[in-house]
Amino acid sequence: MTGQRDTSRTRVLALAVPAAAALLYALGHLTWYLGTPLGRVPVLDERENLDLAAAIAAGTVEHAPFYRAPGYALLLALFRLAGLPGPALFPAALLLGVFLHAANTLLVSLLSRRWFGPGPGLLAGLLFGLDPVMVHYATQALDATLSLSLFLAGLSLLFRSLAQPGGQAGWAGASVLWSAAAAVRPNFLLPWVALWPAALALPGARLRRLAAALAGVLVLGAMALWQAGVTGTAGVTPWQGPYNLWAANRPGANGRYYTQHMSLPPEVARGNPARAESIILYQAEHEGRKAGIAEMNAFWRAKFVDEVTHHTGRWTALMLRKAYALLNNFEQYNNKTFAFHKALSPWLWWNPICWGLLLILGTAGAARLASERPLQAVVLAWVAASVAASVVLFFVSARFRLPLAAILAALSGGCAGSYECWASWGRGARMALALALAGAAALAFSRAGGVADKSTFVQDHALLARAAYTVGDDSLALREAEEALKLQPWHPDALAIAKAAREELAGKPATP
Repeated sequence: MTGQRDTSRTRVLALAVPAAAALLYALGHLTWYLGTPLGRVPVLDERENLDLAAAIAAGTVEHAPFYRAPGYALLLALFRLAGLPGPALFPAALLLGVFLHAANTLLVSLLSRRWFGPGPGLLAGLLFGLDPVMVHYATQALDATLSLSLFLAGLSLLFRSLAQPGGQAGWAGASVLWSAAAAVRPNFLLPWVALWPAALALPGARLRRLAAALAGVLVLGAMALWQAGVTGTAGVTPWQGPYNLWAANRPGANGRYYTQHMSLPPEVARGNPARAESIILYQAEHEGRKAGIAEMNAFWRAKFVDEVTHHTGRWTALMLRKAYALLNNFEQYNNKTFAFHKALSPWLWWNPICWGLLLILGTAGAARLASERPLQAVVLAWVAASVAASVVLFFVSARFRLPLAAILAALSGGCAGSYECWASWGRGARMALALALAGAAALAFSRAGGVADKSTFVQDHALLARAAYTVGDDSLALREAEEALKLQPWHPDALAIAKAAREELAGKPATP
């Protein structure tokens, strides 16, 4: 009886310790972050999310299709409807992200424990919970952490069902949760759809399993009906998708992050430059003729298809560059460059956990999973491939690959107590694993093709300068604007902030 209690206590600790460590670490970083300008002023996608949440709560949503997925904003709107004051919504969103990060850590630990045991679950949870990239995104008012929670919860249910042949509940749960994740981030639509062929491919009760895998249709249907009532247009995906698809695959695109192809006024660029650019470029190609959203989206989809079908070689080369960037350790720009902001945080700058480490350890863990649980390894590979495909098809920006990092963290736990598994392999298998690990290290830590380009730091300096000016820190605003101008002397927002900050410091009120 005592041994059973000890085993139970060990299992609980293997889950509780990583979750508690993740919570404390993220709270520590958040405490520092809330004292910085960017922790006090929502910017770019954060501001859009909060504005949309306020509009949903007030019933003043624009009578037009949603430009961005509304799932995260809908959750924030519930806080407002529950009585949370408007000014408190931003810090509340950041705090919500911290608790979601702790929950995600628990889910990663559960996955790894299910595959490998309590010790590996503990290691996997610590690698995920203390990952500075995960903490960085959890402490922003962005949809990445919420969608990751839904994805990991569905993944956990799916693998629980795989361990219990004949059960369909896990497939239904995964379908519902992944469709909800798609309502938060459309990137999860492809993994959700990928459940259907997986349900048919596995032996036994195929039709019942497929029916369960289709359960998410109810969630997306409910979202479509809600959008019809709120905006007048039923829809599942936001209308930003087709232009983003073209922008990520057009000739000259780097595929790593969105880049503007035209100069926009600062007030427009600070809003949503992709939305403004998509409309302006469409009108430029149609002699200034305005068009509805459906017509514009059809145009951008057609341009993408034309690029793929008529310039297949060029597009394939771009996809290969994207795949390399996806596997590389450098976290690509998405509103912010992680390397820039990691260096500023006293909680993150020293932390060695990174994508490259997870890729190497996760490769070893995947080999162990394939050896011990081949069916589960095949299903996981299918899910991971669908996630990777949805990322590579668009941009491989840092927060888009968070689900893959979570999977790698869960697999990394398999390195704990793995000696007996690998010792039983033949020489050829061990050599193949060594080559795979060397390949993973080379892909992660090489620097070919400008994959670690830090030219985006100019945007980080300008963003910080704008936030500092907004909160009244004119000295910091001027310093950051000048740093941005060193990198890009013509940067319009940095020029305006530098001028306004100098005038404020000289006692002459100004508005940039």
